[in-house]
Amino acid sequence: MRVFQLLLLTSTAFAQSASTQADVNASTVVFVCEHGAAKSVIAAAQFNRLASETKLPYRAVARAMNPEDALAPAVRSGLAAEGLDVAGWKPQAVSGDDLKRAARVVSLATGLSKRAPSVRPKLLEWNDIPAVSEDYGAARNAIVREVEKFVNQLAAEFKK
Repeated sequence: MRVFQLLLLTSTAFAQSASTQADVNASTVVFVCEHGAAKSVIAAAQFNRLASETKLPYRAVARAMNPEDALAPAVRSGLAAEGLDVAGWKPQAVSGDDLKRAARVVSLATGLSKRAPSVRPKLLEWNDIPAVSEDYGAARNAIVREVEKFVNQLAAEFKK
């Protein structure tokens, strides 16, 4: 079991440093927002940082219900200022396979529970995040608070 955890941690660290959005598997958290250009990107990048720091065997990806062509410039520059490189990330539509394979799914005001009821057992909904386009700082801070709570919950579950 310990060898498996080490292998999982090693692969997780690599996935977190990769500049692309990798495939989804049983150790993936999928963050989904409407356009995949802002909220889900902030959440996934912050989650990957915290998961790595706490040595959790999870990594996160950002997905969209209706993908934009590119990340929001404010998100790219805001995360870069924190040392989080998402320059190679591109908004990508969430797929049924993403939802099926993911360890957990976090919806950022997408109504995903109604659109994909089968995901409900592993779904968290964060519906009260301010619009990134109106106030990046407020949105970022609200997302980080939720991510921190989520990582702490996963850490407690992982230690059991």
